[in-house]
Amino acid sequence: MENKSCQVSESKLLQHLGNLRKKMIQNHELENLSEFVLHDLCTGPCFQVNKAAYFINNPDFNLVRGIAGYHHQEPHAQVRDVWTHQKQFIAGMQDSDFNKKVRVNNLHSAFEFGKSSEKYLVEKLADELEIANPLYHVWNLKHANHGLLIYESNVDDQKHVQDHVLDGFYYLSFCPVY
Repeated sequence: MENKSCQVSESKLLQHLGNLRKKMIQNHELENLSEFVLHDLCTGPCFQVNKAAYFINNPDFNLVRGIAGYHHQEPHAQVRDVWTHQKQFIAGMQDSDFNKKVRVNNLHSAFEFGKSSEKYLVEKLADELEIANPLYHVWNLKHANHGLLIYESNVDDQKHVQDHVLDGFYYLSFCPVY
């Protein structure tokens, strides 16, 4: 895996995240908004993620549901501005093998937040999705659910990037789930 060093200023990173909020509001009607947000975060300044998979853990129904997947080598990842070229991006995501693999991945039982079942499931999903050296983040969602993002980064993150990447992932919480 190629490592790159990020030299983006904190103000540019924050500006990108601020613009993402505006794009989310302007495009709130998109059924697959989470795919747009995930792509934007993965390709944004300094995030440079190779693969990412977003899931929702629903303890009430005892399941983990795959919501969106991003792979930097698939055609949809080559769309420069997904917000301007929405039809092209949507078509690319529908054809994306990685996104399909994430979205059909609904056969896992829910995990207990902060317990060993969380780490076990992350390792299992990362293995199934061929995510090398997986990093992950879990956060609370409404209705006692949890967001789970498993990703593979190719950047040696600076401190300000690490601080804001997690904030960026929370934007997925505001996307509707269909």
